[in-house]
Amino acid sequence: MRKYIMTLALLAIVCMLMCHCTSNRKASVAANEYLIQGELTDLPDSIVIGLYEEDGRILNCVSRDTLIDGQFSFRDTVSATRKMLIMSDNRGFPGTWLEVWIAPGEYIEIKGQDKLLKVWEVVSNVPEQQEENRFTACAMAQQKELMQHMAAEYDWQRMMFMDHPNDREFERQAWAKIDSIRKLSMPLQQEIWRKEMEYMEEAPVSPVWMDRLLLFASMMKYETIMPYKEEVKSLYARMSEADKQTDAGQEITAYVCPPATVGIGDMMVDGELYDVNDSLRHISEFKGKFILLDFWSSGCGPCVESIPEMEKVIDIYKDKMTVIGISEDPKARWKEYVKTKGMGGNQWNELRRGRTGLAASYQVKGIPHYVLIAPDGKIKDIWSGYGSGSLLEKVKKNLK
Repeated sequence: MRKYIMTLALLAIVCMLMCHCTSNRKASVAANEYLIQGELTDLPDSIVIGLYEEDGRILNCVSRDTLIDGQFSFRDTVSATRKMLIMSDNRGFPGTWLEVWIAPGEYIEIKGQDKLLKVWEVVSNVPEQQEENRFTACAMAQQKELMQHMAAEYDWQRMMFMDHPNDREFERQAWAKIDSIRKLSMPLQQEIWRKEMEYMEEAPVSPVWMDRLLLFASMMKYETIMPYKEEVKSLYARMSEADKQTDAGQEITAYVCPPATVGIGDMMVDGELYDVNDSLRHISEFKGKFILLDFWSSGCGPCVESIPEMEKVIDIYKDKMTVIGISEDPKARWKEYVKTKGMGGNQWNELRRGRTGLAASYQVKGIPHYVLIAPDGKIKDIWSGYGSGSLLEKVKKNLK
């Protein structure tokens, strides 16, 4: 009997200590801090986990931590609730991220059993995170299968660009594999979107709800990928006027109600842009010469690779053609990048969110995206993408 009583007493002490430790761990988060602690099973040490935040269309790395005994953590100060992204570029991880909402004084716990981070469990008292979790639960089975396909695709891309650079035969094989994977992954992605939209029909309009609708609205231009245009418009109708006046709401409106588009042979579309000195500029300032519009971003690899060749184009054709770089980067990042790189030509920015405004008018779906305007103001050519020598070849062909 005494042994039994002692056992109960020990159990009580252990329980008290466990509660005390848990309480202390949560209490150790200062009122102006957040703490993210992750515990992953069945994963080897040395895997690097990164914490990122969005800056326009660019992901900035805030911190990295190396997995030791299956654990990682991130702690920093924070003044308001906001969304962060957790991802890894190690092999076997999908080329995507896990949305994690942080807030002052909050402890966030992440649990996972594999590299399919989109289906990791996020335990948190942050209301936005709880809503994010409800979205994930809409199609958990499809999400897990999609992550497996995305991980396979990402590994093929890594092998193609990092392990076998400039190997044309391996590139051909890799793209064939990636195409076959996408035939399996795209129906899954569309099914996930459909289920999330069904949930959104009844769910309250919240920051997470708006975040999802912004994604769907931005994809409307890719009709073969996003076949739910009418569903997006129906969800948009649920937004209040106050919702539409937010930054996200204005961007959603621009996608749902896009401007008229133009193509080869049409008159150019002008707009209000700003140079690095904050002066208001217009494309029409250079009417009477050839004008080459270059839609780009500092976070786009091919865009960055094209800069030296674009400098040559600017110099060779300076008497016949003006080049206008139209960046989609946020203001501060754009200005700093132009200054650091010493970029020539006219470096302008609409300072808009997303691919709205001129990017929508000129049907920018991927960057770099080029629009050549003739001296009479009509569009002579449009093309996208960059490969060594392609800019010089395209411009020479059009201006001969």
